[in-house]
Amino acid sequence: MKQVKDSNTAFYENMPLDTFQNFANQIGLANGEDLDVVFDSINNSPTLMEFGSGYGRIIKALSHKNFKGNVIAVERVSDLVALLKSNYSSQVKVLHEDLCDLEWEENSIDTILWMWSGILELKPEDQQLVIKKAHSWLKEGGRLIIECPKNNSISKVGMLSNDKKVVVKEDWGVLDATLVDAEDIALYSSRAGFSSHSLQTYETTTHLIRAIYTLIK
Repeated sequence: MKQVKDSNTAFYENMPLDTFQNFANQIGLANGEDLDVVFDSINNSPTLMEFGSGYGRIIKALSHKNFKGNVIAVERVSDLVALLKSNYSSQVKVLHEDLCDLEWEENSIDTILWMWSGILELKPEDQQLVIKKAHSWLKEGGRLIIECPKNNSISKVGMLSNDKKVVVKEDWGVLDATLVDAEDIALYSSRAGFSSHSLQTYETTTHLIRAIYTLIK
């Protein structure tokens, strides 16, 4: 693995696993509710890559749905990589990589999932970089699916500081995030070369309104 580019990794390195899972419960995504929204559109994907697989929330949900495609899980936090390999190595290929440094074969993936606000953990220039990378890795007609808060409707675990910056302060560290909205996604999509993009909103089990953007190559 190459040098991680941002300090947010330490937040996850120091966060207890049960706390991570409790955050998913607070937001209403513990059982893959975000995946439920898009599953019909990705169910037949031969190859799926997930950006930021964490403790395996989406991988577990895919398994419960009997997803048959090949799954590639990308995660940068060492302990989470070890957990993923321990629990899912027979089902998925786990990569210990930072998205900003990851290199992959062009035109080789059918679907990329970037769920539970993963995009927010990058600075705007890196958000754009990773979306451009995703475009090159996808096959024609492939889709990048990005899940995040809807506009300024942030989760119960973060606080809006100013403009689009979100700061999550906990005993074990600080997470700095940058919100995205429909205009940002439209700009990133266009610059990366995607042929279309769309927005879908949904409500979590804890009544948060969140967004799912689908970018199609």
